[in-house]
Amino acid sequence: APSFAAAQALNPMAIPPALDLDTFDLTVDEHVHQFYPGINTNTYGVNGPYLGPTLILHQGDTAHFRIHNELAQVTSMHWHGLAVPGEMDGGPPREVEPGETWEVKYKVKNPAGTYWYHPHPHMLTAFQATQGVAGMLLVKDAAEAAIDLPRTYGIDDFPVVVQDRRFLPGGNFFLGPYGDSVLVNGTPRPFLECPAQVVRLRLLNGSNSRIYALGFEDGRQFRMIAGDGGLLSAPVAMQRLWLGNGERAEVLLDLTGMEGDSLLLMSYGSELPVTVPGSNNMMMESSILNGVDFPVLRIRVGAPTADPVTAIPNALVPVIPYDEGSAVRTRTKLLTGTGMVGSMGMFFINGVQFDMDVVNDTVLLGSTEIWNIQNFSNMAHPMHIHGGSFYILDRDGQSPPAWERGAKDVVLLDAGSSARVIMRFDEPTNGWPFMYHCHNLMHEDNMMMLQYIVTDVTTSAPGMQADQPLRVFPSPAVSLISIRAEQPFRQAELFTLQGCRVRNWEGVASKEAAMDLSDLPAGAYLLRVSGNGHTARTTVIRE
Repeated sequence: APSFAAAQALNPMAIPPALDLDTFDLTVDEHVHQFYPGINTNTYGVNGPYLGPTLILHQGDTAHFRIHNELAQVTSMHWHGLAVPGEMDGGPPREVEPGETWEVKYKVKNPAGTYWYHPHPHMLTAFQATQGVAGMLLVKDAAEAAIDLPRTYGIDDFPVVVQDRRFLPGGNFFLGPYGDSVLVNGTPRPFLECPAQVVRLRLLNGSNSRIYALGFEDGRQFRMIAGDGGLLSAPVAMQRLWLGNGERAEVLLDLTGMEGDSLLLMSYGSELPVTVPGSNNMMMESSILNGVDFPVLRIRVGAPTADPVTAIPNALVPVIPYDEGSAVRTRTKLLTGTGMVGSMGMFFINGVQFDMDVVNDTVLLGSTEIWNIQNFSNMAHPMHIHGGSFYILDRDGQSPPAWERGAKDVVLLDAGSSARVIMRFDEPTNGWPFMYHCHNLMHEDNMMMLQYIVTDVTTSAPGMQADQPLRVFPSPAVSLISIRAEQPFRQAELFTLQGCRVRNWEGVASKEAAMDLSDLPAGAYLLRVSGNGHTARTTVIRE
């Protein structure tokens, strides 16, 4: 089987075609591809043998897709990082059967940035992603367009999808956590011709489990300008960039005056702690690349273009995280478990694993929450939340580093570490829950994933308009709640979000009452009190 040193010749890095269309027809199909000369590999691809086209979206437009499934198994498509309603999100509940077409339309709300698409079928995500179903989504907006940045696709602005793959003796991929060949945009041992000017690399860790510590062999600095969810406030000078599974980073490289030179982008696996997939940890599956420094991409510098970007801007766009004071609640998410990276059923979120029939959290539409994610397991986990972007408030109680202060949708948590993230939930689920999960695809398919719904109380309970303030505590509640209103009330009713009444208290006119919720299932409920012509309502969360 070819290993990372098998093919000595360097190959030009493939650059997926960029599509900027009113309607994107995306066909997921089986193919045969030669990554190495004379060796056939069975693959899946989107509109081609491996990976898919780069899709250009414009903020404010409505994007329209038709996903055609020509595989012999169910698939789906998730728009990773995009703020879209639950019914368009493409998570495990959304199954596109063989031969079927799924039509998707959503408004592009995200700012300019590098996002991506990949399948998300239940227990098949790692397999289909390994086979090649993935591609980049580039969002454009006016703020980014106003900055002097490289943005000529394939000339000074490049997609760089980094993956590792292990080939079986017959040439097919082995499904597992680690590969022993690095592929960049599906190209082994790649080189890229870049002009002698400022160039932009849009990096994506598309690997199943491996985490990369990227940097240049000569120790040169590069400037990170964007993370998962768009531009940072200013470029950040770096020599090393850790990239967890599903994370993206846009970096600028100043190659001015370097015509004829070459540089080598490396991953410094020797620097990874033993808790991080890709390190040399005897507890994890082995790979020739684990714990060693290996080449990712050779860059050869050619002549500059006619209209080069020659300077890196000092400022980018304002970044305004959500205010911590606006959060209506804090949820704690405990990551637990032990085991090897490829092990089955060993990791948990809050002590449970994925069940398609269980909603783990109910969130109110338009509300802001803080999620405190604490990793008590023996391994690093890149945690991804569907439904939009979040901001990292702090890591282990400290402010996040400059390169993590923009919008994010994946947060990499090493063993023993914690992070508080703040997120505003502006996308409704309408019966199609959002996932949150570890983006190590081996862990995700082994059920390290839970789901939440976002519900709009104003539309969930028609006719429940209020004219007086109402307080309930504690909230969230486990059993008994106290109800206090400004006006006396004679009746207090508790409804499910579907409008079914589950509690009814009636008594003499009072401004206070108590209600026992201990035998009700966890979730969100609507409380209405009425009396003397007054009504009031509020939401009650039962934990």
